[in-house]
Amino acid sequence: MRFVTSGGLAAGAISALVSTAVIADSVEQVVVTAARVEQPISEVIGSVSVITRDDIERRLVQSTQDVLRGETGVNVVNNGGLGKLSNVFLRGADSEQVLVLIDGVRIGSATAGTTAFEFLPLDQIERIEIVRGPRSSLYGADAIGGVIQIFTRQTNGASAALGVGSHNTFEANARFGHMSDDAWFSVSAGRLQTDGFNACRGAPFPPGGGCFTFEPDADGYDQTSGGARAGYAFGDRGEVEASASYASGTTEFDGDFANVSDYTQQVLTLRGRTHPAERWSVSLLMGDARDEQASFHESGGASLYAGRFDTVKRSASLQSDLQIAPGQLATLGIDYLQDRVESTTAFDETSRENVGVFAQHQARFGAHNVLVSVRHDDNEQFGGYDAGNVGWRWTLSPALALTAAWGSAFGAPTFNDLYYPGYSNPELEPESAQSVEIGAQGVLGAMRWSLAAYENRIDDLIVYDSRIFAPNNLNEARIRGVEVDGNFALQSWTIALGYAGMDPRNRTPGESYDNILPRRARHSGHIEAGRAIGPVEARMRVTAESSRYDNLANTQRVGGYVVVDVVADYAINREWKLQGRIGNAFGREYQTVRLYNQDERTFFLNLQYQPR
Repeated sequence: MRFVTSGGLAAGAISALVSTAVIADSVEQVVVTAARVEQPISEVIGSVSVITRDDIERRLVQSTQDVLRGETGVNVVNNGGLGKLSNVFLRGADSEQVLVLIDGVRIGSATAGTTAFEFLPLDQIERIEIVRGPRSSLYGADAIGGVIQIFTRQTNGASAALGVGSHNTFEANARFGHMSDDAWFSVSAGRLQTDGFNACRGAPFPPGGGCFTFEPDADGYDQTSGGARAGYAFGDRGEVEASASYASGTTEFDGDFANVSDYTQQVLTLRGRTHPAERWSVSLLMGDARDEQASFHESGGASLYAGRFDTVKRSASLQSDLQIAPGQLATLGIDYLQDRVESTTAFDETSRENVGVFAQHQARFGAHNVLVSVRHDDNEQFGGYDAGNVGWRWTLSPALALTAAWGSAFGAPTFNDLYYPGYSNPELEPESAQSVEIGAQGVLGAMRWSLAAYENRIDDLIVYDSRIFAPNNLNEARIRGVEVDGNFALQSWTIALGYAGMDPRNRTPGESYDNILPRRARHSGHIEAGRAIGPVEARMRVTAESSRYDNLANTQRVGGYVVVDVVADYAINREWKLQGRIGNAFGREYQTVRLYNQDERTFFLNLQYQPR
């Protein structure tokens, strides 16, 4: 059996938990991230979205952040186009409070605590699972808003694509692979480059603010990427697989201290699984994730070195999944994580370790499914922390199910918070959160739909404290929201829609009490409609977000927007396809971060070879 995921699976054992699907598809999607085991999406307790490879290719965008933009419960803020700083908020939780995995391996910067979505090569992605709601009981720190897991591609045969577009954008990628009954391998390579556009319209000093400089030039970006995967299955006894993904390049931006960065993103994984007994699966995952950036200031043909931040996360996970009775699955596991920093900045500490142990029980009693999970983490810096989740699902009929869940989570202080010279506080405690959610899922005629309402209370948020001139556990937040998803087919039409309404409030006593948290849109959503006529398929995607504030005082307002993208495919034959995209078709001028531009109307043409 080839790996579908990483981080521990129990494909045989979990099948005993699968009752009548709420939505009876001939081939139902399987997700992993919600419970660290394979589950049909109709059996998940909680809110999950899946972006498939088909979805990515249908949208014809060039970045991971643009694929995530408009997804239900997701806010993406970007500082000026491809390769520019992009932060992802999930259910209003800050970008540092969203855990990101690649093939089960934790990634991101140990210094900043965020993930550089802008540098993740889109061509290497097979699918993205977005789990909304706390998951610290399974994954430990930083899963306050939820978990985004990216799965890399595995290829059988050869494929290639070549594209050109606005701003002298050029993209090319190729891959080759082979799969047999007991072995598989694939390799890939890609190149993306663009002249970009002016990232920031700011000024050197307030009130202009923003990038605190005035550089009215195009800010380019380039990336060279590659990936490899190989595995072998030992019949029914188990399998082993190794994979690697790599991306490096240069991004230009507007800034007074630095305006160019060279970056490298790399993830190495080794995973194995064995089946000691028919209903018992044991998995091992080891990973090495690197985030490296060197910054420069270029002006008048001269380049001045500004500094370097290189971080690495080394991790290992051992997980056991055992079907202890019909409809009863027990999961036990242990995780190890080491963060290391190498930098031109002399941090007070350059490494720390974390060990977490977790247990989960999933059970089915007639029409009722329940899930209970607990975890304890022991961190070298802040000591021990406990988290838990409880979930319930009631399948009223094949067309309707109700769910309810409670969860706690915590966020670990970053290296910048703890150890940055002159700006740190080694006494910081983890941020903590508690969340409740109720939901419903079902079918109505030809439409699949889901509805969820939630409240998340976050305490001890880490912010700068002017009294001690360092970060401190001061702030509190309360985030309430509702989410709606639906999709259906109507004759030759396919339609998908999503909406998220959110009330993200600062609950910290003081002048900003009850203000809206910065950079969160209170209303967001998307509508996508497509129709195939012979060899041509056309689609339109409308993405909308309401206004937001760029500061906690709610004095800097960033307007809302509605953007329309149009994509058309022409199937030349079974192997060749021509795609065209008009992005932001009506040329809407808008921002997601104050003073940082978003692209206006763009064009992109792509030729793809894919054996069928």
